[in-house]
Amino acid sequence: MKTVRIWVFFISLLGGLHWGLGQQEEVLPSIVADSLEVKEKIPLTLRFGADLSRIIRSQTSDDFNGFEAVADLRVGEKFFLALELGNVETTQQVEQVNFTTEGTYLKVGFDYNMYENWEGMDNHVTVGLRFASSSHSQFLNNYTVLDRTRFWPSSDIPISTGYATGERPDLNAQWFEVVVGFKVQLLKNIYMGLSLRLNRLLNDKLPENFDNIYIPGFNKKTEDNIFGAGFNYTLTYSLPFGSKK
Repeated sequence: MKTVRIWVFFISLLGGLHWGLGQQEEVLPSIVADSLEVKEKIPLTLRFGADLSRIIRSQTSDDFNGFEAVADLRVGEKFFLALELGNVETTQQVEQVNFTTEGTYLKVGFDYNMYENWEGMDNHVTVGLRFASSSHSQFLNNYTVLDRTRFWPSSDIPISTGYATGERPDLNAQWFEVVVGFKVQLLKNIYMGLSLRLNRLLNDKLPENFDNIYIPGFNKKTEDNIFGAGFNYTLTYSLPFGSKK
């Protein structure tokens, strides 16, 4: 009886070893597959659209007409090359001067997405930089002479003729922008975005006997301040065209 029990023990032991080895053979391939983790391919996309704020302002203001096209190209998991191209014509009254600015601007740079999306999401919280340049003209429509003594009765009448008025063409300016913004995926491939910009003027060609009080793309500029600010509110469509590892 004792011999039978010993044989039963050895048979059970051998059966357990065989089962354990079989389980190990099944587990090993999955361990190897996990260790050889394959990186997901990064989709390459071209996203393009327009700044809605300029379209709305053009429709609601008699003194502003402008349009801005925006685009970005995904070149990495979190990096996007960015481009903005716009045109502006605006008439403004600043103190004693009434003027019209007309011109185009181009901005190029990049955005970095800091947001970690959940699976199936594609939202963006970004920081970025832009280098920008404008080509524009200033037209001095009229001005009034500031006379604090009120000695001349006609001092409040705008002067719209003479050599001081008229167009100042062939002007330009360069600046860079620090950009903070976000984009939310509304539907498949459709995004709504908002960005805030802090601008720092690098250089501008001044008109004769005048100043660049307004620069297309940069917005308002004062004599003593080389900083500006702006924003855009965009609707864009993302077009996938490939992928990279």
